[in-house]
Amino acid sequence: MILKRYQLAIAVKEKEYSLRLAEYVRSSPFGDRWQISVFTHPNACKQFLNQGYNIDLLAAEPDLLAELQPDLSQIPSIALVSKLGESGEKFELLQYQSLPQLLRGMSGHFDVMSQMGKQSSKGSRNKVTILTVHSASGGVGKTTFALHLANAASNLGHRTFYLNLERFNTANLWLNHDGSEYESGVGLSDLLYGIKTRAQLSDQWLLQHRKYHSLLKCDYLPSFTNLEDRLSLSAEDAVAIVNTISESGHYDVIVLDMEDGLDELHVSLLERADHNFWIVNGEQSVLRKQQLAEKYGEQKWGEQFQSLIRKSELVCNRVDEVSKHKSNGLKFAPYSLPDVQEWRTGEPHILLSSSHYRAAVGKLLKHVLSEGDHAYGIR
Repeated sequence: MILKRYQLAIAVKEKEYSLRLAEYVRSSPFGDRWQISVFTHPNACKQFLNQGYNIDLLAAEPDLLAELQPDLSQIPSIALVSKLGESGEKFELLQYQSLPQLLRGMSGHFDVMSQMGKQSSKGSRNKVTILTVHSASGGVGKTTFALHLANAASNLGHRTFYLNLERFNTANLWLNHDGSEYESGVGLSDLLYGIKTRAQLSDQWLLQHRKYHSLLKCDYLPSFTNLEDRLSLSAEDAVAIVNTISESGHYDVIVLDMEDGLDELHVSLLERADHNFWIVNGEQSVLRKQQLAEKYGEQKWGEQFQSLIRKSELVCNRVDEVSKHKSNGLKFAPYSLPDVQEWRTGEPHILLSSSHYRAAVGKLLKHVLSEGDHAYGIR
């Protein structure tokens, strides 16, 4: 999927800053989406428009923006501020922050503005597709699959968020560039606190605190800094976390990496999702736990469980070991995951290092999205 290039106009007084920003955009991945023009005087920006050029997004210092808005009132705009809240504009970004973060903020705001425009004309927001990765037992490759799934969605041009809600989350072993297990900063504990205290989470909260993984090409939040937050997480709060991300307007796809097992929290999240991937491998204990989980789910939740089973598939990890097995209730996905021998060392493997594995995940994603074009709102 080839993204359309949009015209970004930057209006700031400092020439050196504007040139540095323009050079960064043109030499970075943001240049695939944005064609940038910089102005240090409002009249130059107005003349640019009068000459017949288009501007899709305007980012300007507050005083320059105030001077430009009477003539450019129909153009989506962002105020570049030194302190959030100082301009009075709906959309603001801190001007002096890392350039990658600044450009991601601009892209995020622009996506929200575009969605608002679509809602005004159509009366509804495009649906966000939520995909869960789940299993009845641990150690079957859920997180590896979920991270590859997020990357596959991003490669198809979808704005993607990876959300890990495992109790003992080791995803940061792969997400952190330095390989450390934990990551500091605002994360899921802060988001949960805002939800539980009914604090007003601003439209910019995710824009300010989400992190971007340059290899996976998707956003995420660091895991719970207070483990007790996750251990005591209720089904209602877990769904609220998913809904907060989904309703932000920033994403098309959410990949939810879930804890193994089956309780009220699992069922609520599986029910909230559009499609569920259950991962199994060839071990007899794993296959037996899968059968027992399905049986328990039917006994405990009845038709509610059957409804989520209908939008779920079993994904076979290491296909040669499980291709002959059958499930009691869940159907098998049409594609399986290959056995990658170099990943069996017990050490965290290099993300996206197997082309065969990436291809299999890509096929699974396209299979789900093609079956759910109308239901999921993905085009």
